[in-house]
Amino acid sequence: MKKLMLCLLLMPGCVAFCPAAWASWGGFVSTGTGLGLGTPSCAQVSTNQVACAVLNAQAAMMVNEFNGKTWGKWTSLAGAVSSNPSCTGDGDGNAFCAATSSSGDLEVATFNGTKWGAPVTVKGALYSAPSCATAVAGQVVCVARNSIGGLAWSRYNGTTWSTFANLKVSAVSAPSCTTDDSDGVVCSVFTTASATMVSRFSGSTWSKFLNIGGLADGEPDCTSLNSGGQVTCFAKAYNSGIYVSLFNGGTWASTSWTPYEGLGGSENDNAGCTSQSPGQLVCGVIGTIDSEFYANVFTGTGWTGWAKIGGIGLASPACAPLGTGQVVCVITGINNKLTSVVGP
Repeated sequence: MKKLMLCLLLMPGCVAFCPAAWASWGGFVSTGTGLGLGTPSCAQVSTNQVACAVLNAQAAMMVNEFNGKTWGKWTSLAGAVSSNPSCTGDGDGNAFCAATSSSGDLEVATFNGTKWGAPVTVKGALYSAPSCATAVAGQVVCVARNSIGGLAWSRYNGTTWSTFANLKVSAVSAPSCTTDDSDGVVCSVFTTASATMVSRFSGSTWSKFLNIGGLADGEPDCTSLNSGGQVTCFAKAYNSGIYVSLFNGGTWASTSWTPYEGLGGSENDNAGCTSQSPGQLVCGVIGTIDSEFYANVFTGTGWTGWAKIGGIGLASPACAPLGTGQVVCVITGINNKLTSVVGP
């Protein structure tokens, strides 16, 4: 305990020196023979069932499923894509995984718990990877940067996808969107001067964008706490540390967001976070010094601190809940092989 407390008090680069912890994390295992590029994305389908997608070297979206113990087989879907995918459960026993196509359209594949459907094309003019999230059960919203630096969005209403519409904002990053588990979707994007802008979709309309400050780099990462409409958004700062801001689920106003809080560490990219149980979070990162996977848990009252779990990876991990109080996190390795770990 003294070593852990000392580590938390040191400079942000101390992530590489935190002691290993959380014996309840398992060891890293192979997800199969598929090779991925960039950052994967994963989403819970049902208890102990998670669907994942990743871009491969053939410019295809490659998908797989985890049953809580073993992985299936990586399968490349039809269609050429040019971005990292974004996966979300729809709250109705399905997972949607979407990526931007080489022509700027949205390519969406649906997993019904048993098999993957053929990708559907939603015409657009997208200039970033999409971010998709569940609004209400059976309905999904996908958002991406558009050609004029704003955001473009489309909603699946359970049957069809809407025509892409535009949101006016000065975006310099791809967005990150999450359900707020209160019939809404919250999206974050980095804007000029590296500040963070956030907006909320509810019903059929978007709220005004709020500037919650910060000095961010890379891409945002937002996730619900699955409790009272609360949402956390994470940013990697220029000092390579991870920072987090919390929306309290109340009135849509800047004052409902906390100032960015530093979590320390020195990471390759932003954190990959998910809620393993209401009011709690698990976050994973890849350290800059040793390229190993580190995890940090928000218990509902505070953070446990970064702990080295192992593995070797690049970019950001993709973590998704298993519905058992544990999560599965997937990382792309230096040799493009994909591995996973379950915990805590």
